[in-house]
Amino acid sequence: MKNRVTISLFATGLFLVVAGQSNGQAISTLHPENVIGSERCEECHKEEVLAWKASTHSRSNNVHRDAKTKERAAEIATKMGIKNVNDIPAHPLCTECHFTRQKTTVLKVISGVSCESCHGGAKNYRDVHGKKDEIPDRAERQKRSKAAGMLYPHETYKVAENCYNCHIVRDEKLVNVGGHKARSDSFNLVDWTAGELRHNFYDTSYERHEKENLDTRIERKRLFFTVGMTLDLEYSLRGLASGVQKGSNFPFRTTMGKRAYDIINKELPAVIAKLGGEGAAPKELVEIQKIGKGTKLTGDAADIVKAADAINAQIEAFSASQDGTGLGAIDAFLPKNPKGTPYKP
Repeated sequence: MKNRVTISLFATGLFLVVAGQSNGQAISTLHPENVIGSERCEECHKEEVLAWKASTHSRSNNVHRDAKTKERAAEIATKMGIKNVNDIPAHPLCTECHFTRQKTTVLKVISGVSCESCHGGAKNYRDVHGKKDEIPDRAERQKRSKAAGMLYPHETYKVAENCYNCHIVRDEKLVNVGGHKARSDSFNLVDWTAGELRHNFYDTSYERHEKENLDTRIERKRLFFTVGMTLDLEYSLRGLASGVQKGSNFPFRTTMGKRAYDIINKELPAVIAKLGGEGAAPKELVEIQKIGKGTKLTGDAADIVKAADAINAQIEAFSASQDGTGLGAIDAFLPKNPKGTPYKP
């Protein structure tokens, strides 16, 4: 597993992820020197940026000022040793998931969770990505853009990783001492990408619909559901392994262990059964369940990490081999209530 944090977070969840804390969590892979800002994206993607501006992602840099979150933000900050709430935008405890930072001559916060938080710092890929006249072949443009650091929406696994890297907190102290939630309430990729985050202005033939924010395709929802659930298991196992404080008074390990248990013993078996059982379901899902069942959640941390690594490999393989068309049997499991209202041009 890439032990990292990339920025992808809703301010309403008040998730502050610590960089470089006790569990070895790395700093964000969104390097400020590669950030160009959403204004540059808006030159070609006006409607996408307008959709972003209407979302809570864009307002996450106001977590310490917004009437709905400022009191809670101040409380967590104080418990974590941040004496002044106005220091939140400059503190690595908060900036990795609530802010987008840019470094030109100086390092500064330029926005909340932004385009580049999800799609990568655009300094090296922005011009290649948009050179339709000079590079008319779409596949070639995508190849070069990916090599320069761009994450495309169709890369389900990589995009989903961005979300879970922040929506599941991996710092024990932040939860047990700071009082921060260990994970986003009822977080799943289907609801959250079909709601206020939705910015689909291209159809499957890459024709642009400037004034229509298209619904997420059902095939993609199926992938979001299965990839998201299995990533949730992987990250919960990693959180469980990293925690050292045990007991009901320390919610970090308790939350991670319960979530891993529910996926292993309830949710994933139900999905596999719907897909025809172990003989018919995608082999990667079957293997993930096998790995989970064989993992002692109260056991040695190194064994739990080893299981998470093995699960990660299976998730990546599943995402690469599936396009969602063969997963129709799980449609009944797909969440029906989008998170927020989709942007309308």
